[in-house]
Amino acid sequence: MLTQIKSNWQNILIGILLTGIFALGFFISYLSLKLSKIFTPTPLPQKALISSTNSPNPIVFAAAPEITPEKGVYNTVLLGYGGVGHAGSLLTDSIIVVHVNTNKKTAAIISIPRDLWVSGNHKINAEASINGFQNEGGVIKDVTGLPTDYFVSIDFGGLIKLIDNLGGITLTVPKTFDDPFYPIAGLENETCGKTEAEILQLKAKYSDYQLEIQFACRYEHLHFDAGPANLDGTTALKFVRSRHGDSDFGRSERQFAVLKGILAKLISLRALDKTDQTIDTLSKIVRTNLNIAAIRNLIEVIGPTSDYKTTDIHLNLDNVLSEGKSSQGAYILYPKAGMFDFSQIKGFIANQL
Repeated sequence: MLTQIKSNWQNILIGILLTGIFALGFFISYLSLKLSKIFTPTPLPQKALISSTNSPNPIVFAAAPEITPEKGVYNTVLLGYGGVGHAGSLLTDSIIVVHVNTNKKTAAIISIPRDLWVSGNHKINAEASINGFQNEGGVIKDVTGLPTDYFVSIDFGGLIKLIDNLGGITLTVPKTFDDPFYPIAGLENETCGKTEAEILQLKAKYSDYQLEIQFACRYEHLHFDAGPANLDGTTALKFVRSRHGDSDFGRSERQFAVLKGILAKLISLRALDKTDQTIDTLSKIVRTNLNIAAIRNLIEVIGPTSDYKTTDIHLNLDNVLSEGKSSQGAYILYPKAGMFDFSQIKGFIANQL
């Protein structure tokens, strides 16, 4: 029986977004009552529920439309956010749209960089903290041209407990990176032996990253070599949160690698040994507007993923994006076609679907 379960789950759905759905569906028959905690309308953090008109075309995900074979196209958004204890806890540093076309048997995983500047004059990673996770659909459609009905949000801050419950994960580090200035929790205001006068002089002379590196005692040195790696929860969290090792595009790749590592562990038989603990942890870090019935239907409608041709789509400086500064001096990305002109991006995506 367990062998059959494992075999079935290795053929269910595609890509990173469905890490959350895999995790839920895998245990449906075992703990469906506990799983009910994961589905909205479970209250989200109060800040994430603030209503705003900053987005020109907000779409609420709250009521997921019925999943039927006739529909054919399904767009789902995965939002990964920092979580409690992380600066900008509700900023969605990982934004991925999974597009599935059951008629053509094609699927695409579309990565949207967090620094993309959008209507409302903020980075796209601030959209959820301003308008709520369930209102992300409007800005996603504005950028990609794809109407999105479903969402899964994952609290990266809860990864430590989840990964440790699973006994660690194995993943592939996409590329070697080195971060000599990863912040140590609790040492944010450490003076590193400097006097108040010296600190004032440094603040007058430096800002941002150049100021940070003047206080080396606040940081630890991270290094990861490309290739396979075994990570516990603490190390995995550092791996996905590192900001100075490479670009934000690289950071998204690392988050993608960790979620795939979790997925691989969840569908292994070893995960069954700690089912209760794993479900309890998932119920605290995963939110989705897909209920259990919808997940079952989605699995049925999509069918074996081996039948699908899958494409990875990355929006970056080599294709449709330019880089610059906001009026406040923050680093931003914007369309090469012009600020807030997402027509080229929509065409770039459409040509690959």
